[in-house]
Amino acid sequence: MRIIAFSNQKGGVAKTTSSYAMAVGLARRGKKILVVDADPQENLSMTAGIDLNEIDPDPEDIEKLTEEQREYFEKNVPAKLFEVMCGDKDINKAIIPIEENLDLIVGGIDLASADMTFNSLGRERLIKEAFSKIKKEYDYCIFDCSPALGVVLMNILTVADEVVIPLEPGAYSLQGLSRLYKFIDQIHDFTNDKVKVAGLLVTKVRNTANSKIWIGDIEDKAQLLGTKVFKSKIRLNVSVEEAQTMKMNLFEYSSGSSAARDYDDFIDEFLEEEE
Repeated sequence: MRIIAFSNQKGGVAKTTSSYAMAVGLARRGKKILVVDADPQENLSMTAGIDLNEIDPDPEDIEKLTEEQREYFEKNVPAKLFEVMCGDKDINKAIIPIEENLDLIVGGIDLASADMTFNSLGRERLIKEAFSKIKKEYDYCIFDCSPALGVVLMNILTVADEVVIPLEPGAYSLQGLSRLYKFIDQIHDFTNDKVKVAGLLVTKVRNTANSKIWIGDIEDKAQLLGTKVFKSKIRLNVSVEEAQTMKMNLFEYSSGSSAARDYDDFIDEFLEEEE
């Protein structure tokens, strides 16, 4: 199983859109995919049509349940990544089938408190240990990471093979990029010497002079960091937000949109390079 993390400590750069588009696109190419929503905002899960009120309810709502209802909840509601990391639940009970060839794990809003919760020795290997117990066979696992450079990202990078860094071409697009690279380098040196940056994925591209200048800045920075910028660029397109509003994946909602075509090109480019 090849594990790919979509990460950037800057928000609003289409991490969720890109990770879910890649997961769906690979699944539609016949690959067996597990996508993990490791962002406590849970936007990927919502886009995938998951009822978070059922899977990740407010603790006060759980307290109101009768003993019988709580027993049903414990037995039948899928586990969350946070519960798996705590050791409370089996990771196989967290896997939710979404569509053909595509399964999902919900992270849980409690991931926001992970840095306070997980503070013992070995805390960076919790996800790696859980993944060793997965019973289903997958070709790829894709993580949608939160912007935080904390223990959850540390866990993800400890198990990941590659990191894709989405970037929006803008005045602040490179803000924090060096810090993220340093974080990845530290993980490489201490917990996972196979992890590498696959490349920078430019998203939300507009056909403007400024956009072209900023893309040039991104390419210059990539050269300094010893990585590459994917040739495929993702154009800004209203279909992305519309698909999210409708809780549909981009290919299902508008396969002919510029963004869908661009993500198809990116996936093909990624697969060609892996070969």
